[in-house]
Amino acid sequence: MTIPSDTALNTVSVPDDFRPIFLKAQNYVRNYFSTIQRDPEKGSIKFSGERYILIRAASMSKEFFDMMMNLYKDRGEKEARTLSFNFLFDIAHSIGKADAKSFFSKMKVSDPIEKLSAGPVHFAYTGWASVKIHPLSNPVPDKNFYLIYDHPYSFEAQAWLDKGEKANFPVCVMNAGYSSGWCEESFGVPLVTAEVECRAKGDRHCRFIMAHPSRLKDYITDYSKKAYIKYEHYKKIDIPEFFKRKRLQDEIKDDKVHLEKLVQKRTDKLEHANQRLEEANIALKVILKQMEQKEKKDKENFLINIKQSIMPYLQQLEQTDISRGQQVLLDRLEKNINQIASPLISKLSSNYLNLTPMEIKVATLVRDGIVNKEIAQILNVSLNTITSHRYKIRTKLKLRNKSINLRSYLLSLEE
Repeated sequence: MTIPSDTALNTVSVPDDFRPIFLKAQNYVRNYFSTIQRDPEKGSIKFSGERYILIRAASMSKEFFDMMMNLYKDRGEKEARTLSFNFLFDIAHSIGKADAKSFFSKMKVSDPIEKLSAGPVHFAYTGWASVKIHPLSNPVPDKNFYLIYDHPYSFEAQAWLDKGEKANFPVCVMNAGYSSGWCEESFGVPLVTAEVECRAKGDRHCRFIMAHPSRLKDYITDYSKKAYIKYEHYKKIDIPEFFKRKRLQDEIKDDKVHLEKLVQKRTDKLEHANQRLEEANIALKVILKQMEQKEKKDKENFLINIKQSIMPYLQQLEQTDISRGQQVLLDRLEKNINQIASPLISKLSSNYLNLTPMEIKVATLVRDGIVNKEIAQILNVSLNTITSHRYKIRTKLKLRNKSINLRSYLLSLEE
């Protein structure tokens, strides 16, 4: 067995400026994986005391896509592919972050660049792919982070090539997720990777661009202007998003909370409007009550004024020397005044009874005990006319065919 040289960087290809730090990373990552413990009886494989598992590459690539396509065939190829991408990217990104965090702790690595440099070497030793970093890269711990690199031997692209099938989309989604997860944990800033070219679809290489989520689309656009592939190809590239489903669920939750707030606000407005309406109804009832009291008071004042301002003069007039004809007229005047002050008239003229003015006059005279003949003389009409009016009055008072005295009933209305 040939022991690798400590000065030969053979697990990753980087610009010369990065060579020393990646060589250092290669040495301690190689040492990490040099100690292996296999215990098939316990189903255990360990490197430097850390347990690992082996997974067949094709099962997490070509065969996984085939399974998802069959599972979601009723939804179409695009949705099945999207679901596959989201699932694999989220898993790989999470694994990349977790592996990086564990490795940094175990190997006591703290510098961001040293953390990042261990990633491609660790990537190669765990069988994902080798890494070739391009000189245009700018790995800095802020939003200006930019990494352009190739995976010459991506296990995902190789799985498609081994099956003799050609994809019409980039397939190395787990490579993209794992590498962005590792670098994100290294630099402490959100990072995401998109595969812009892929060997599985016939491109020269599996090439990736990693950047801050807010900058990735612009970097891909700039790259597409210089690439050998037609510009339209890069416009179709899906920008992956870590836990996109969670973001969508959060947005739905936020929308639900916002809707509930709007409903509550609307409910509060309606309750306030109902309260104001209730208060207005109460105020209206108070006003109506006050109007009723005022009307009653006005009637009382009216009666008092009649009794104090008119009746005394009529009484004085009766004591003077007047003719019999004048006395009849005076008596009639006094009765009419009493009728005006009587509540009977308002009751007889209500909508319920609906008596005509002439019928009210007849009813008033009947109440006073005047017989039909005298009523006819007073009103200057025939006796038959008075008889007809009495019949109509009894009809409207619903006294027809009842043995109820008309005068007695009219007197009861004043009680």
